Amino acid sequence: MFPQLVTLLGILTVGLLSPGPDFFLIVRNSMSGSRARAFATGWGIAAGLGLQVTALSLGLAVAPALVLRTIQLAGALFLAWIGLKALLARPAADAVTVEEGGRQNANAPASAAALPVAAAAAVRQHLPADRDRKQAAAGFMEGFLCNVTNVKVFVFFVSLFSQFVTAESAWQWRVLMPVTVVVHGAVMWLLITWALLFPPVARQLARAQRWLPRAFGVVLLGFAAWVVREALR
Repeated sequence: MFPQLVTLLGILTVGLLSPGPDFFLIVRNSMSGSRARAFATGWGIAAGLGLQVTALSLGLAVAPALVLRTIQLAGALFLAWIGLKALLARPAADAVTVEEGGRQNANAPASAAALPVAAAAAVRQHLPADRDRKQAAAGFMEGFLCNVTNVKVFVFFVSLFSQFVTAESAWQWRVLMPVTVVVHGAVMWLLITWALLFPPVARQLARAQRWLPRAFGVVLLGFAAWVVREALR
């Protein structure tokens, strides 16, 4: 079982590091200025992997072609939406500066005259937490939908399971393999996110803030067009 596990982990790692929608989404959200959104995106992708593996275990691999095609087209629409958002978004650094400046200007008279100091401090304390929760929820849903609507990932797992699970496989291996897929995905995506947020890497990405997210937007739109083409063939 151990040699099988090592081989499986190697294949999963190579497949995960191959550039695809999940990878570009992780990079894009790591440049968003929100660590909560970036890490939550990785958890969302892991949740998508869990759902895909569960669907495979329940026999969705033999679902009608129309169902899989519908999922593909839904995924293409989602990728196109994310790509357009990246193309039209202003740089995160500028957005944060403008947002903070506007908030300071709006709160200045109230803080000086109307609001007690303790109340103003409480507002400042809760705003970042609320913002982080919203960013984390958005990142999780983006990661989840990006993965779960990627039929190519599902097809990859179908071929992978057919090679590693046979009628003679022990029940322990039948349980261990899907668990390994999900845990490996969660750990790897979180490590990738951590690497992208590592200060030297983050500084390099910040220097490309004005053009790199838009480049990723173009790439995601290209993925969307390719998925539509594959679905309609």
